[in-house]
Amino acid sequence: MSDPASTARLKLVPGAPDGLLERLYAADTWRARALGVPAARGRDRVSFGGITQPWLKEAAKSWARQRLVLGQAFNTVRSAALAFKRFSSFLSSCEPPVQAPGEISRSVIEGYLAYLAAQPLSEGTRALSRIFLRGFLEDNRRYRFAPEIPLDAVVYHDEVCARRHSQPRFLPEEVLAQIEHEANLAHLRPGYRHLVVVLAETGLRSGDALALPADPVVLDSSGWPCLRFQAHKVRTEQVVPLSARAVAAVRAQQRLVEESWPEGSPWLFPSPFDPEKPMAYATFQRAFKDWQVLIGLHDKAGRPVRAAPHQLRHSLGTRLLNSGVPQPVVQRLLGHQSPLMTNVYAVLLDETLREQLQRYWATRVDFEGRLLGFDPSSPTADAEWLKYNLARVAGSLPNGYCGRPPQQDCPHPNACLTCPDFQTTVEFLPVHRHQAGETAKMAEAAESAGYSRLAANHRHVLENLGKVISALEALEADGRAGA
Repeated sequence: MSDPASTARLKLVPGAPDGLLERLYAADTWRARALGVPAARGRDRVSFGGITQPWLKEAAKSWARQRLVLGQAFNTVRSAALAFKRFSSFLSSCEPPVQAPGEISRSVIEGYLAYLAAQPLSEGTRALSRIFLRGFLEDNRRYRFAPEIPLDAVVYHDEVCARRHSQPRFLPEEVLAQIEHEANLAHLRPGYRHLVVVLAETGLRSGDALALPADPVVLDSSGWPCLRFQAHKVRTEQVVPLSARAVAAVRAQQRLVEESWPEGSPWLFPSPFDPEKPMAYATFQRAFKDWQVLIGLHDKAGRPVRAAPHQLRHSLGTRLLNSGVPQPVVQRLLGHQSPLMTNVYAVLLDETLREQLQRYWATRVDFEGRLLGFDPSSPTADAEWLKYNLARVAGSLPNGYCGRPPQQDCPHPNACLTCPDFQTTVEFLPVHRHQAGETAKMAEAAESAGYSRLAANHRHVLENLGKVISALEALEADGRAGA
């Protein structure tokens, strides 16, 4: 039962014959383009054919049509259709089967929730199934898609509101390094290679990247190139700054399209077979998967790993937070409507970095080369973790880290190698060796000029550098630096 007001608000396809739109919506399979609804390629069809109860199928169509009227993304309607099919399967499996809308009682809803919990589905799929059913039942009380459904057939808020503690599937740095390595990228066909770079550098969703127009680059007021694109999931236009590497990939892709399709294409990443269509996600996904096998993508232990394109987005978000970029900035860049989504990256970052830093903290040395160590069970462990995160905001030293909380002023700036709060690790060994050489020269120059006090200060720093270098070299030789 379609609401007349809904039908009146729906924009007809330009030039559509009378009655055509009604026939299109009456079909069991909908095509977005035929309906005049925007959708990503490969996600532009939805089928209601698996819903076996005729009344539920018609009600699901009416509900989906109303969602499109209100601006819901077509891909969301596709997900909802799968949820309706799942509910339909449950109704058929009941003893006896639930056949009429008047039989959808609260006890049936409770049975369905229990049924979902027992299914071999991801928590995300189960959550969406509950959310779509709840939305349908609530809308039905207003629009009466299936008026015979009892009013007490509800899914309560607390049965769907428990937020999933989903974790971003970011890639470890050693895996990202292989993906971003130019020698490995050279094994990808140019179009796919440019797309991988754009995804890794911008954090775009694959669907948004594949839908980029032929020239998506705009310049800001200072002349810096930015990427303008349509974020289909949140249905808004976004503009994000581009790195030099991303700009180079976009320009190289534009040249490739000009060479491959002299008559042009409206897409930055056109289909390899038809320049009038964007590249299909399945085509890129298959090429990306085969390429990982070809280059032998592996983890730190040498075991084969497989990365999904969307993990490049997760990895960028984690990298940015790791480098100290404020969370609201990451939220804007990734186009998250809610800070809760970006917070997932921050929560995971806190957990994973803490584990990694506990290993790192156990290999720190001070300005005299003494091993500091770290006890994660200490009552001060949490405080040290907080101090570290606060210090990261204030910045790090070129040759190590400051153990002093940033709220406290430094009483002796530029004297880190004589400061008890100074900490350093093996990664800074080249810096310390270089500094030792330069300090020795400055000490000799001061002595030659008769500046004995300045020379003594340089010698003190040089002495501490010797202790630091010796301690770090011992850690490096022992293999503890990589623990």
